[in-house]
Amino acid sequence: MKKLTCIFVLLGLLVFSLYVYADYDFSKVKDNVNEFTLANGLKFILYEDHSVPIATFVIMVNAGGSDERIGIWGISHFLEHMAFKGTEEVGTTDIKAERKIMAKMDVLFDQILAEKEKLDPDKEKVKKLEAELEELREKHAAYVVPNEFVNIIKRNGAVGMNAGTSKDATMYLFSLPSNRIELWAYLESSRFANPVFREFYKERGVIQEERRMRTENSPFGKLVEELLAIAFKDHPYHVNGIGPMSNINHITRADMYRYFHANYTAKNMVIGVAGDVYPLQLKKLAKKYFSKLRPGRRNPRGFTNEPTQLGEKTITIYEESQPIMAMAYHCPSERHEDYIKFSVLNKILTSGRSSRLYKRMVIKEKSALGIMSMAGFPGTKYPSLYVMLALPNSGHSVTELIEVIDSEIEKIKKESITQEELESAKTRTKVGLLKGMNSRMGLLMSMLSAELKLGSWEKVFERIDAVDKVTTTDIQELVKKYFTRSNRSIARIEKKEKEEVKK
Repeated sequence: MKKLTCIFVLLGLLVFSLYVYADYDFSKVKDNVNEFTLANGLKFILYEDHSVPIATFVIMVNAGGSDERIGIWGISHFLEHMAFKGTEEVGTTDIKAERKIMAKMDVLFDQILAEKEKLDPDKEKVKKLEAELEELREKHAAYVVPNEFVNIIKRNGAVGMNAGTSKDATMYLFSLPSNRIELWAYLESSRFANPVFREFYKERGVIQEERRMRTENSPFGKLVEELLAIAFKDHPYHVNGIGPMSNINHITRADMYRYFHANYTAKNMVIGVAGDVYPLQLKKLAKKYFSKLRPGRRNPRGFTNEPTQLGEKTITIYEESQPIMAMAYHCPSERHEDYIKFSVLNKILTSGRSSRLYKRMVIKEKSALGIMSMAGFPGTKYPSLYVMLALPNSGHSVTELIEVIDSEIEKIKKESITQEELESAKTRTKVGLLKGMNSRMGLLMSMLSAELKLGSWEKVFERIDAVDKVTTTDIQELVKKYFTRSNRSIARIEKKEKEEVKK
């Protein structure tokens, strides 16, 4: 009885969600959107909503891990951290004295790198230079007002303050009372026009520890890093977003400024504002504060194309941990007509208790503790991966899970899917897309992403129509086209086998 009641509750929630989102009127959203571009090329997108006196801000930079190169892998994420360190006016007690010490620190660090890179480095000299660098760090700290930039914003009522770096872009976001919009314009324009990368060497330690925690000391982190390394041969997607430790260790403040000046320019950024803000008000503040950003240029799309994979790639990591399987098929970018079909396929294969693989592996056969999938990993700007992750249950193996997945994929190739499966998957896909835009922050992030990756914020609203057009034949042809052995890579974690003790 309890099980039946639970099913009815779930059905009720789904019906309620469909009812709510069925009335989502994109035309009303579009009618409340204003856009303008400053003379320096910086574009603003404003979604007006005066229901509450709150304004939400998202700044998206068209630069991420895929815009990096050997030697500075991970610099986009490092720069994201440094962007919170303040400006010439915020975060310091004496900017002139501070700059002198930072210059001395940078000279010392260059000397350390130069010595380490010799064929026969002098370890004692390196040790001495590092001690001198540490002394300067302590002196520099006397001029720093820690976290002043963040604290000013928080004292003025900020919520949801965050930032993130992907392989495709970097974004900065938070919300404030709408009567604080000029404070936002002053602080954000200052840090993106002339930031001061103070506490550079201290923050490097934070990044290093993040690398250890996320990857080096995490079986799952290792799995993901190795999967990317074998799946991509030429494209920058093959490097973990946080970057290799060796690159983190060698990035200099000069590298950071060069990367910043090349990528954080007006034409390579887009700013979204949603909430209790008027177009003329935003235009006035935008011209006053953001006109000082360098025009620069929009980053061109990368010219390195990933070649067609010639055969299945596999890697096995041996760890004393829960076995995990990651299976990845190459898939197209978000700009391709097939991309949205992968979102529908997701729902059919792994999303929800009624999905094919979840129902078979987790519920019926109990061979897996869980399974999930996603398209567009680690990015969607360029052709990427459709990834499936699964954890075998006790008494079952990764090999067994792969065989089950293969059998279900072959069924779709031979028999396709039912119309009922398709309609359910399409409905849930649309609900998911709409939920993602059901908040000011979600709406802005979706619109800005579409602006940078697809060429226009309006294209985000075309996804629903694209989902509606998907057919059972489309799904079958999609699986036949992309789900081939030669197009996939498999990374797995297996437990170490105990060696037999010799008697």
